[in-house]
Amino acid sequence: MMIADQLQAYARSCLDDTIPSCTKHKWACKRFLDDMERAENDPSYPYYWDDREAELISDWFLLLRHSKGVMAGQEIRLTPSQKFTVCQIYGWRRKDTKFRRFTKLFKEVARKNAKSQELAGILLYEISRGAVKNGEIYETYCAGSKKDQSLIIITEAWNMLTKSPLKPKFKKVGNMISHRKSGSFMKALSKNDRQSGDGSNPAVLCLDEYHQHRTTEFCDLFLGANTKEPLLLIITTAGTDLNTPCYRKEYTYCSSVLNPYVDITNEEYLIDIYEAENEDRPGDINEWKKANPIRMYYPEGVEKIKSAYALAKDIPEEMTSFMTKMLNIWLQRSEDGYMDMAKWKACEVNEIPVSLKNRAVFVGFDMSAKIDLTSVAFMIPFMDGIIKKYVLFSHSFVPNRDKLMEHKRVDKVPYDAWERVGYITVTNTEIVDQNCVMNYVTKTCEENGWNIECLCFDPANASKLMMDLSNEGYDVEEVFQSYRSLNESTAGFREQVYEKNILYLPNPVLNFAMSNAVVRKNNGLIKIDKDASDKRIDPVDAALCAFKLALYYDCGQSSFDEEKWLESDEW
Repeated sequence: MMIADQLQAYARSCLDDTIPSCTKHKWACKRFLDDMERAENDPSYPYYWDDREAELISDWFLLLRHSKGVMAGQEIRLTPSQKFTVCQIYGWRRKDTKFRRFTKLFKEVARKNAKSQELAGILLYEISRGAVKNGEIYETYCAGSKKDQSLIIITEAWNMLTKSPLKPKFKKVGNMISHRKSGSFMKALSKNDRQSGDGSNPAVLCLDEYHQHRTTEFCDLFLGANTKEPLLLIITTAGTDLNTPCYRKEYTYCSSVLNPYVDITNEEYLIDIYEAENEDRPGDINEWKKANPIRMYYPEGVEKIKSAYALAKDIPEEMTSFMTKMLNIWLQRSEDGYMDMAKWKACEVNEIPVSLKNRAVFVGFDMSAKIDLTSVAFMIPFMDGIIKKYVLFSHSFVPNRDKLMEHKRVDKVPYDAWERVGYITVTNTEIVDQNCVMNYVTKTCEENGWNIECLCFDPANASKLMMDLSNEGYDVEEVFQSYRSLNESTAGFREQVYEKNILYLPNPVLNFAMSNAVVRKNNGLIKIDKDASDKRIDPVDAALCAFKLALYYDCGQSSFDEEKWLESDEW
């Protein structure tokens, strides 16, 4: 059976739960199946599947040997889940160059699921076949949070060669393995290398257990890659610190790329996440299978997980370790998320089904301090029979193109493309021009025939503008940022989304912000966590400001037709 057929059969088995799978892994499977369909049916699709390349990497692992456990000394036969990752790296190709499609991999899976084995096999393949094929000398590096962690992949690679027929083609000197023919090598990076610049031109950079990395210094080394087919490999398990770049940036971003209900794509980033989903059922074997695609499919692995769970039940302090390392759960992530993105996406429409002319609009503002996003939201309430509904429009601003590109680099989303199609305005100033923002609001309302009922502000960074607008005769309301003030609008807006009473047109900036939003809780009250400063949530804050006042608006006021009443015979 061809590799493509094997992977498609595997993906379908995951989607129908023949193989118990978490939501994000199912999304990864759906992405693969959709890509295969596009490759077969869409001539404009820029990638194609090369089954020979996929088979070559699978056969390569057969020449390597297990180094530990009951299979020590035996050839390495990739499991279906391993093939799903490794064969995609090499099977997908660019039509224009024939080079690999994917330049980055993020894979998150529970411990002891052969992560190091996968990485070691890929690095050995790259410094040999990859380097020879491209006629280059490959520098490849392994980076852990500590020197010992960095050495794990090097050690594993040499152990896999020990009883392999490939061993004579490689040599090991100290902590470096090199390929005799090409001169390419794999080397462990230490903490000092981050400052010295070593590893600044990696053909392949491997970040092992990225959840332990406190900064992005090692990851940033990949920006210096100057080879024909650079590859960044990030493989990790979940952790307990949600402030690490692994969770704040990669996990969050990768979850959004996989999520079919969020308008973020990255065609060159291969992503897969295996995680348990029900924190309240840590003893559920099906949850174990979701996070352990290898370990739960051989008896010794199952027994070790059972033993670890038994210990965690008896010693509560061990439960955190069990849930992160064995179930691959980032603690607290699920309850902190504000919006069910599937339900949010269900509110998106291609056309507003009612006329909005002459309707009241509540305008919410979230003004940036200096250089961040500034956002405005237009909330228009209307009656659909006896049900009150709301139409939401959103627009954002950045001060200049340099900041636009900086946000693109940091957030890893296409702000420049969003600006080109009109979701973002660049004000071409050092800081966001508040007059430009207000001019956009008045022009938008005039062009659409909306009547400004109220301007709703988070007063931070907007005091002078609020005063000026009030002096001009606008009804200006301050939305206090306390839990008591924001709880009703924060919880109420989400309820209206879940009831499908919010309508909005496609807007990737708004969708991105909504997927980033998390809540803080205090005595049963909630509000959006604005201290999560690395996440762009400004469009959400603006929408909630507008919703807070729109919530109390009596739509019956707008149903009175004064002209028709004056022409009637009833007075």
